[in-house]
Parts: sequence; structure tokens; C-alpha cells
Amino acid sequence: MINKIKYRILILLVMASFTACQNDDTVTANIDAMVAEPGDLLNQTFPLTKVRVEGNGLAGLKKITLDNKIDVSFNPNHNSDKSFIFTVPFDDKLGSRFGVQPITFITASGSVTKDIEILQPNPTITKITPAAATPGFPLTIEGTWFYNVSSITLGGKALSYSVNSPTSIIVGLPANAVSGSELVITTPGGLAKKTIDFVTIVLISDFDGNGVRTAWTSYGDVASFNANTTGGPTANYATLAWTGSIANGYNGSSGGGGTSFLSTSSTDAARTFIDIDVSANVIGTQFAIQLNTIDNKNYGYNFKITDVNWTTMTIKLADFKDNYGYGDPATALDASKVNEIKVGIVQAETPNPTTIKYDNIKIRYQ
Repeated sequence: MINKIKYRILILLVMASFTACQNDDTVTANIDAMVAEPGDLLNQTFPLTKVRVEGNGLAGLKKITLDNKIDVSFNPNHNSDKSFIFTVPFDDKLGSRFGVQPITFITASGSVTKDIEILQPNPTITKITPAAATPGFPLTIEGTWFYNVSSITLGGKALSYSVNSPTSIIVGLPANAVSGSELVITTPGGLAKKTIDFVTIVLISDFDGNGVRTAWTSYGDVASFNANTTGGPTANYATLAWTGSIANGYNGSSGGGGTSFLSTSSTDAARTFIDIDVSANVIGTQFAIQLNTIDNKNYGYNFKITDVNWTTMTIKLADFKDNYGYGDPATALDASKVNEIKVGIVQAETPNPTTIKYDNIKIRYQ
């Protein structure tokens, strides 16, 4: 009987010793490093990037919590006892922020909390609206990571601005803004830069005394011309009548020549437009728009009226042709040299009699 008791005690001692050894071999969760991928940032990372966690006792990953409130998603298939990978979330609605914050990992071996620093990414500019800005008017900037904006400058001068969201900002452009200036958005994450091209609009004439050409006269086979007809889209307008005369074979009106309308840097005809409000007394009337340059070259563009009501016609200078509009495409047209605009009627292809009406002539570079 005594031997049986001794035997049982011995068995219990062996089992207790075995259990103690097992407990000694148990590995608790431990994290040695968090490394951003790709790269080598240690315990630091940017939003929406992958982080590789290295350590021991990491098998059976159950949950990751960032900043004590944000659940972090992970792929359990990429989990081992030595490492796993997760993606750093960033969502304003969840309270995401930049800076050092705790991150807690719960595995089958226990829980461990470490500090990780979420870095603010460099901002980017992806789009501006309108694409060709106008001095004195607002400009909408779209992009990424517009957080904690400290300043916005244009050509080194501070602008007023309003941050609508982390992806949208509205800035106020000064009236004296210069095309080709660099816009810079500054945040703790870095700088976003973009060269801003502005629309240059030169009013040729509104026939109310405004513009760079105000003294308009007519020439050729014109029956009558009035540069101060009342009741136009914005007050006075010009009317030119043709009643069938072909004595000269042409007609038109002009405010005269002089210095070029645009700066010497505004050379691209594909970026230059003529805007003109037009009307006529009969459908089928054909307008003739002629451009003269400071080096005595001429180009033309003709178009027919399809509606007797007032409409704004926009013509790209690259669509003009040599020889008063009857030659080859004006591939050599230098927009910076245009110094005169003439408006008339194409006599050979227009009903007789015809009266054309026009107003608010502008040249626009963008």
C-alpha cells in the first residue's frame, strides 16, 4: 500500500515538473521593430503604407488598434510567429491624425503596445480650375494631403486662401498676378508647387468708348456704318450694311493698327482666341474677320450666321488662313504680332442686302 502511494506521488511530481517546463517555454508577444515598406523607416510610417512588424510570439494575430480608437485591417495569411504586415489607415471621420501615437497588437500569446509615428506626406497638386486662371478671380486647387497648410504663395507673395478639404483649396488671385508665376503650398509634410498660366484678355472695343481701338471707320463697298448703334448686348454696338455694290470687291471696318495687342511672349496661335458678339439681319450672312500684324502680314477667317439672335463667336487664331482667309492654314501666325482686327462681310457668299452687327471684340491668350 505504501509503495502504491509513493508511486502515485512520484507520478504527480513528474507531471508537475513537465508542466513547469512547458510554462517556462511559453513565449509572450514581443515586438522588436516596425519597418515601413518599401524603405527603411523604423517605427515611423506614412498613411496608407504597409508596415512589417518583427518580433516573437506574433502568431494568431487577432486585432490591431491605432491611437486607442482606430481598428487596423490586416491579412491573417501574412502572419507568422516572427512577423506580420498591416496597412496604416487614415480617415478623418475616424479621427486619424499625424504624430506619435500608440498602436496595440493582440495575438494568441497576449497583448503588446508600442508607439509609432505617423508622418504627414508631401502635398501634391493634381488640378487647377480654371486651367488658365484669371488675375483678380478665385482659383480652385485640387490635390492631396492639404493638412495643416501654413501658407500659399504666388511668385513669392502670400495669397489669401480657404482649405475646403484635404483635397481642395480655393485661393484668391491678385489683380496684378503675372502669368508663369510659381504657386507654392506649404505644409508640415513639405511643399507642392505648380506654375500658373493666366488668361490674358485684351478688350479691342465694346463700342462704348472702352478698349484699345475706339476710333472705328469703314472702307470698301459699305452702304452704311455706325459704330454707336444703341441697344446691343452691353449698350452700343457696330452695324455695317452692304447692299450689293462690288465696285471695290471688298468691304469692312477697323479700329486701326498700332502696337501689338499681346506681349512678345504670347506667340502661340493655338492658345489665342478672338471673342466677338455677332448678329445679322438674315441667316446665311457670312462674316469676314481679318487680322493684320506689325510685320504687314494678313490672315482671315470667315463664318456664316445660323441664328439672327446675338451670340458669342470664339475663333482660335490657329484656324485662320493666309491671304484674307482663302490661302493655306496660317501655320506661321505669331499671335504676339497681331495689331489690328477688321470686321466685314464676304460679298460673294452673302445675301443682298445684308446688315451685320457686332460688339465686345476681345483677344484672349491662355
